[in-house]
Amino acid sequence: MSDLRAALIGCGSIGRIHTECLSKLDGMKMVAFCDRFPVAAEKLAQEFGGGYSTNDVQRVLRDDSIDAIYICTHHDTHSSLAIKACEAGKHIMIEKPLALTVEECYRVGEAVEKSGVKLMTAFKMRYYPMVKRAKEFIPKPLVTIAQMMDGRWPDDLWAQDPAKGGGNVLSQGCHTMDLVYYLNQSEPTRIYAEGSTMTHTNTSVIDNIAATIVFRNQSIASVTQGDSGQTPYVSKFSFQVLDGVKSAHLHDRLKKGTFFDGEKTTTLSDNEEYGFLEENRDFIRALRENAPPPIDHRDGLRATLLVLKAFEAIRTQHPQEIHF
Repeated sequence: MSDLRAALIGCGSIGRIHTECLSKLDGMKMVAFCDRFPVAAEKLAQEFGGGYSTNDVQRVLRDDSIDAIYICTHHDTHSSLAIKACEAGKHIMIEKPLALTVEECYRVGEAVEKSGVKLMTAFKMRYYPMVKRAKEFIPKPLVTIAQMMDGRWPDDLWAQDPAKGGGNVLSQGCHTMDLVYYLNQSEPTRIYAEGSTMTHTNTSVIDNIAATIVFRNQSIASVTQGDSGQTPYVSKFSFQVLDGVKSAHLHDRLKKGTFFDGEKTTTLSDNEEYGFLEENRDFIRALRENAPPPIDHRDGLRATLLVLKAFEAIRTQHPQEIHF
């Protein structure tokens, strides 16, 4: 079977990472590069031997030789590009968040289901080996405590812009919300949150939150997300799961795990972070085997919905029901 052919839309740092991954994997190659800045597209095309570069999105969408589109652009373009890719019959790997609004997420889902293309949401944190160990160690948590706290984002960073990126809580919080769901494997039913614009003075974007989530199986989660600073011990990422007897704490950017079985404590460590290569391998496998992608548009919707409902809880000072 010949290699699948992919096109990249958005030739920044994340687009480069995905292109590097495909260069190391069998089954699919990045052969076209598209960016609103032609120099960025041409640079990746020359470096990785792509068939062509362009600043015309329609060119790659009309290209019948392209099987899949990688969407690695600013967040405000995700939904429109995904819908256009669906209409063109292209499979999709899309970076988070799926969209900036719940309504846009639903429109993407409708387009995916109508067209029959496969869409994979790039939630690489599911692929960390320490996450797999934690799920095997505690398959049914009672309580999950999740923290993703970053250093203060620059005011002029595009992802902090309300229109382009939605701010750090939405941009990175999708990862946190998805991983909390993944560790619990139960649909969220209610969320309450407190938070505000705390570390930035020139924007209306909520930049720090503390949220409580209730799941259908009655487990609960506490999520802290923002850019008010990292703690030296746990690092940017810290996820704890507890089942009444056992506990697991993933820290050091999820490269370390401290596991307590009720009697003894064991600490494990990985040398590096994983995820990008593994998610691309799964995307290729889904396309070549005509199988559902393991992380689809519903996962993208759920994660985005949780963050946006947390914002609504902050604004209204009332818990928000989750209907998913």
